[in-house]
Amino acid sequence: MGNVGNVGKPILKSLPRPLRWLIRPALLGSIGLHVLVLLLPLPEQASLDAARRQDVEVNVTRLPEQTPVPKPTATPKPTPTPSPQAVRPSPPPQPVAQPLQPAPRPPAVTQKPPVAQPSPSPVASPTPTPEPSPDPVPPPAVPFADLPLLTGSQTGCFGLGTCHEITDGTNFRTAGQTLEQALQAQGYTVKPREDLEETGRKVYELTKGNKTRYLNVLSSDVGSTIYLVTPQPVSLDQLQTSETHKAELEAILDSISSGSVNPTQLTQPEAFFAGTTPRPETGSKLRLVAGRSPQELLNGLTGSLQAQNFTLTEAGGYGNGLLYEVTKGAYTGYLNLVPTVDRSGTIVVLWTNLPS
Repeated sequence: MGNVGNVGKPILKSLPRPLRWLIRPALLGSIGLHVLVLLLPLPEQASLDAARRQDVEVNVTRLPEQTPVPKPTATPKPTPTPSPQAVRPSPPPQPVAQPLQPAPRPPAVTQKPPVAQPSPSPVASPTPTPEPSPDPVPPPAVPFADLPLLTGSQTGCFGLGTCHEITDGTNFRTAGQTLEQALQAQGYTVKPREDLEETGRKVYELTKGNKTRYLNVLSSDVGSTIYLVTPQPVSLDQLQTSETHKAELEAILDSISSGSVNPTQLTQPEAFFAGTTPRPETGSKLRLVAGRSPQELLNGLTGSLQAQNFTLTEAGGYGNGLLYEVTKGAYTGYLNLVPTVDRSGTIVVLWTNLPS
């Protein structure tokens, strides 16, 4: 400022006095205005300065004094557990900051051992009940099957279960008289057929109810007598061909058989087996016909048997199956048709004598 004043003095002195008095105050005022303008802060600078002052004020703000919190002492345990850590207290108005618990964690899933359930008592599997037959099966009911047995007689002559033989020297006439009396006592009507008598043979007509059969008493050898009941009177020569008729019947049955039989295929195995062996009266052979019911099988067999001159007569039932008497000449057999347990087929049994 001093230099400015010194520079202006020669100029002022060169001017007239009245003019110098006018210029001096104006010059001083101009200089003062410039100085004032220079001293005023710029708007942006002012805002920046204000912001800086504000930042300084925020930075220098003091937080409230922290009160030290003693750490809790962990109670000794068999398995040491870490003590919870103290954290910075919450701001006032709380006088003392409480220790914060750790953030909760989801509980660990512990697999529990399976609870042992009491084992149920074993229950015996029920034995499957066999399907009943479509119609009730009656017991064997063959006319005159209760022929009395004379003392000392044996069954099975000529391969027939209906043939009985006495070898103790009994005469055939004496044997005939004894049988006649026994049959009358059982309720039979007995009529000697003298018209049918011949050397070594005596024939009796037996009637019971509306059925008729014939008792044949024959002399076989010296001291040997044979007797049997048949649908028609027979001779000794006819007896000797009975085994041939039996073989013909077995051939027919073998032609339709599809396999052998075991006890598990029968609802009443004890009626046909002695343990695991077929009863001897069955000829030790049982036949299986798969895929055919007893009635279906019977329908097919009837034609075949009639073609070979066999006569088929119903004789009740046995072993949960139907029973038929099969005759030809002196031959008599009993055909048993039994459904399998699962009813998938038929078991065919040929008995030599009436089963019981």
